[in-house]
Amino acid sequence: AKGIEIDRKTIAVENIKTLGEYEAVVNLTQLQYFRALAQSQHYASTAERLGVAQSSLSRSISALEEELGVYLFEKQGRNIRLTKYGEAYYCYIRDGLNLLETGEKFVRDMADPTCGEINLGLIYSLGPKIMPDIIRRFAARPENRGFRIRLSQAPTTGLVQMLTEGQCDLILCSPLETPDPNLELVEILPRKFIVLVSIDHPLSAREHISLEEVSQYPLVVSTEQISSLRRIFRSRGLPLNILSEIQGECAAAGLVDVNYGVAILNTAVNYSDLNVKALTLDELEDYDFPLYLAQFKNRWLSPAVLTFRKFLLEEMERW
Repeated sequence: AKGIEIDRKTIAVENIKTLGEYEAVVNLTQLQYFRALAQSQHYASTAERLGVAQSSLSRSISALEEELGVYLFEKQGRNIRLTKYGEAYYCYIRDGLNLLETGEKFVRDMADPTCGEINLGLIYSLGPKIMPDIIRRFAARPENRGFRIRLSQAPTTGLVQMLTEGQCDLILCSPLETPDPNLELVEILPRKFIVLVSIDHPLSAREHISLEEVSQYPLVVSTEQISSLRRIFRSRGLPLNILSEIQGECAAAGLVDVNYGVAILNTAVNYSDLNVKALTLDELEDYDFPLYLAQFKNRWLSPAVLTFRKFLLEEMERW
């Protein structure tokens, strides 16, 4: 092939350098040139397609061969072809470059302000109604239709861990049991505690109930609220009679629907389709159990995530 002279000496396979000996001489451009030449096996057409001088392409391949200690190409008439070393090397370079390019495209797409990805974590009570409604309104705007929203549900402790590990960009959570100085929290929705009973329960004739009365009934409580409820009942010297501790307020409401205990939940829980009734806890009317939007401090957020965060804050003000 023009621009490259190949010595016909035999090069033993053991002459190939090990990974530990592989010096940082080979660069990405050389590998891209090699892949292109291996596919066309013609210097002139490859150089033209790459937009480089044929001499530059030849020098790049020669440097790569020198670094590897093997010949990657050999003459075949007017053209060239891969040697057995070149064929073996090409398989790895092809797959490696394809993987790098896929990763680059994936990351660029994630950060694209028009079609990026948003990883949002949320507590269980937001799943059935509040979050679907928010996403529906967000996606209704033409400029937002290219975004991809990935949702993860977990208790607040699990969401905080996912946020810390970078699995979520933002989370919607309940108050933290232990303050975390690495998190930035914004209160976006005030919530109050309520008592939920089945319409077949004797308490369904009531509109209000006291904590002392509630303490006399077997309770279904959510793991999301158990710490707050224990503090509240303990501060008033009342027992917290737990019948069942369940993950998710909506699941707790479902148990109340079949008259399995009484539940203390929050006002964000959707129970409109259940045969239940909500009673006001007079002593906790001023007690706030807010919903927070949390993010990791000083962590870069993509344009897509920032767009969704801004929308969320604006929408929650109208909620």
